[in-house]
Amino acid sequence: MGVSEKEFETLFKKYFVAITSYINRFVNDVDDAKDIAHKAFMKVWEKRDSIPEGSNIPALLYRISHNLSINYIRDNKKFTSSDDMPLTETDNHEADSDIRAAELESAIVETVQHMPEKIRQVFVLSRYEKLGNSKIAEQLGISIKTVEAHITSALKALRLKIFGKEK
Repeated sequence: MGVSEKEFETLFKKYFVAITSYINRFVNDVDDAKDIAHKAFMKVWEKRDSIPEGSNIPALLYRISHNLSINYIRDNKKFTSSDDMPLTETDNHEADSDIRAAELESAIVETVQHMPEKIRQVFVLSRYEKLGNSKIAEQLGISIKTVEAHITSALKALRLKIFGKEK
């Protein structure tokens, strides 16, 4: 039960930058955001043995980060009026949306990383570099049909990972 040291290290490497960026939206200070992110990870580490199997740990990290950010702002009085207050419970839909977006991005990155080399290359060139199929075919020395087949395979893998089903 809980989170192993290796799992925690992987979690830290995968989410530290995103968590810090999320916190920085509240505190508007990168150094303070990094400190708060470290505290959030430490809280997860300290509670690692009591985290139920199958828990959504990234969502837990975002929730802890949100709460630590609110506490930081309250304790440091970094706002001058109620308009400057960070997210409150009534605004949680925005925080939940950020968490879902981060989880989706994480699932996409993980899926792309585990694709076969050629499929990954084609997908990255197509979706991230915004190259057309003919440019990709020319650059990689493969046919346009092969490019199309690789893109289809990549999208199928993503659909399977994200939605749990094909088309």
